[in-house]
Amino acid sequence: MRFRFLLFAVLFLPLSACTKTPEAKPPETARPPKLAVLVVFDQMRGDYLQRWQDLYTTDGFRRLEQEGTWFTNCHYPYAMTATGPGHASLLTGSSPDKHGIVANTWYDRKEAATVNCSTSPRYERVPPLPPAPPKPPPAAKNEAPEEKILKGFGSPERMLVPSLADSLKQVTQGKGKVFGLSLKDRSAILPAGHKPDGAYWFDRGQFVTSTYYRDRVHPWVAKFNESKRCDKWFGQKWERLRNDIDYTTFGGPAVIPGAGKGFNQGRSFPHPFGLGKQIDKEYYDALAGSPFGNQLLLDLARQAIVEEKLGQRDVPDLLSISFSSNDLIGHVWGPDSQEVLDVTLRSDLIIRDLLKFLDEHVGNDRYVLVLSADHGICPIPEATQAQGREAKRVPTLSMFSAAETHLREKLGEPGDTKSRWIEAANEGGIYLNQRMIEARKLDVDVVASTLADWLGQQESIHWAYTRKQLMLPDSADDSDIVRRVRKSFHPERSGDVIFVSKPYYLVGSFKSGATHGTPHSYDTHVPLLAFGPGIAKRTRDDLVTPQAAASILAKALDIPPPASAEAKLPDGLFR
Repeated sequence: MRFRFLLFAVLFLPLSACTKTPEAKPPETARPPKLAVLVVFDQMRGDYLQRWQDLYTTDGFRRLEQEGTWFTNCHYPYAMTATGPGHASLLTGSSPDKHGIVANTWYDRKEAATVNCSTSPRYERVPPLPPAPPKPPPAAKNEAPEEKILKGFGSPERMLVPSLADSLKQVTQGKGKVFGLSLKDRSAILPAGHKPDGAYWFDRGQFVTSTYYRDRVHPWVAKFNESKRCDKWFGQKWERLRNDIDYTTFGGPAVIPGAGKGFNQGRSFPHPFGLGKQIDKEYYDALAGSPFGNQLLLDLARQAIVEEKLGQRDVPDLLSISFSSNDLIGHVWGPDSQEVLDVTLRSDLIIRDLLKFLDEHVGNDRYVLVLSADHGICPIPEATQAQGREAKRVPTLSMFSAAETHLREKLGEPGDTKSRWIEAANEGGIYLNQRMIEARKLDVDVVASTLADWLGQQESIHWAYTRKQLMLPDSADDSDIVRRVRKSFHPERSGDVIFVSKPYYLVGSFKSGATHGTPHSYDTHVPLLAFGPGIAKRTRDDLVTPQAAASILAKALDIPPPASAEAKLPDGLFR
C-alpha cells in the first residue's frame, strides 16, 4: 500500500515539480566588431555628397548616410591639405605639427635634399624592377634653386607618432591583422602604421610593397598580379556611366576651360586607354586616372578580406582602402567637370559593392566602417574666371625666381653663381640658406621677415608667415588661418617662410587642371561618415575633423585610441 501511495503522489504532482526549471540566461551584450575599415576617397570634397545626393543608389553612400552618422560639417584643422598629411592624420588622430608629415615632400637640411613623406633610401621595391638604362641628367635651370631629391621606396618611418593600427597591434600582441591598400604608396603606407601585416600600392601594372615590410609579396597578391586583371581595360574607353541624366546640368560643360588631357586621354568624353600598340606605363597611368583604377583596387581589397580572413577571427583586424583615382581625375579635369561627376557616381557603386561584400563575408554586425577624404580641391582658375570671379594661375618657378631677385636686391649678391639666398622651396615652405646668412652675420629672422613682407605684397598671396611667428603659441588675436598654418608647421621639417595663396589662386607647376593644399574651405571640407553596430542613425552639422576617425574606430573595436590623438570621440555617436 505504501508503494502505491508513493506512485500515486508522483503521478499527480504538478509538472513543474517533476522538471527542473532552466536558469534564466543573462541578456546578450553587443559584441565589438572584429573588423575596422577605413575608406578614403582621395580628393572627394565634402559638398559632393549633398550636391549629387539624388543621383546615388540606395545601397551606396545613402546607406551610410541613413544607417550611420553623417557629419556634413567636417574640416581639416590645418593648412597643408595634401595626400600625405591627410592620410597620416586620419588614423593618428593628430595634425602635421605632431605626426610630422608636413607635406608630400619637404626639404631635409641634414640630407641637403628633398625627401618624400613615405619613402626611404634604405628600402627597395618588392618585387624589384629589371634594371633600366641610365637617363641623361636634366639641363640646369638658373631661375630656381637646384634641389637634390632623395630617392627610395616605401616606408612609414617619417611618421613620428603611432596610428590606430599600431594601437591595435599592441593590444592584440600582434595577432590582429593590419593591411593598407591603395594605388598611391603614401596612401597605403601612412594609415597602416609602423608594423602592418602588409601595405600594397600600384606601380607599373603590379601591386607592390617594399623591403621595409617583406622580402616578397603575399602569395595572394602574387596571384592577383599574375592574373593581369589590370590589363583588361586596354584598348577600351572610359564612357559616361549613365545615359539617363544630363551630365551638363549636374556636372558641367563637356570641355572645362583650363582642363588637362590626362595621359593621352583627351579633354572630353570618351577617354581612351592605351593608344599605343602595347601595354606600357602610359596605359597604367591612364588606368589609374580613370574610375577603373578604383575598381581594380576594390578587387584587391576583396581578395585581402577573403585570403586573410579579416574580421573572421577572434581578434580584431584593420583594413585601410584608399581610392586614388578620384584625385588623379580631379587634378586633370577639375571639380566642376563631367569626369568628376562620373567618378563620384561610380564611387557610390564602389561603396555599394564593398558593403555587400562585407555583409556576406564578415557579417553586417561584425564590422565598422568610416569613410572620409584626405583633402578637397580648388576649382580650375580658368573656369572660375569664366564665371566672372577673381582667380589666377601663378607658376611656382617665376614666383620663387622673383623672390630670390628681391633678396639679392635687399641683401646683396651671394658671391658665386651657385649660391642662393633661397636654398629650397617646395610644399614644406621656403627654406633659406642659413649657412650663407650666418657667413654674412645676418639675423635669419630678419631675412625671413624681409621675404615674408615681400610675399605678402604679391597679388596671389593672402599672407606669409615666418618661422618665428609660427613658433609662438596661439593667442586670441590670431586669425583662423594662422592657427591652421601652425597646425601644419613642424620646426624640424617646415621651411623658414610659409605662405598661403589667396582663394581661387593656384600657386604651383600645374599648367592646366586644378590642385589643393590651402586652408580654404574648398580644400579642408571633406566627408565623414561612420557606419556599423552601435552607431547612431543621424545627420549632424556640428564641426568635426576627419581625425575623429581614429577615436571612432578605436571605440568600436574597444581598444585605446592612439596616444597622440587630439580629435576626441564625437558626443552621442554611439547609441
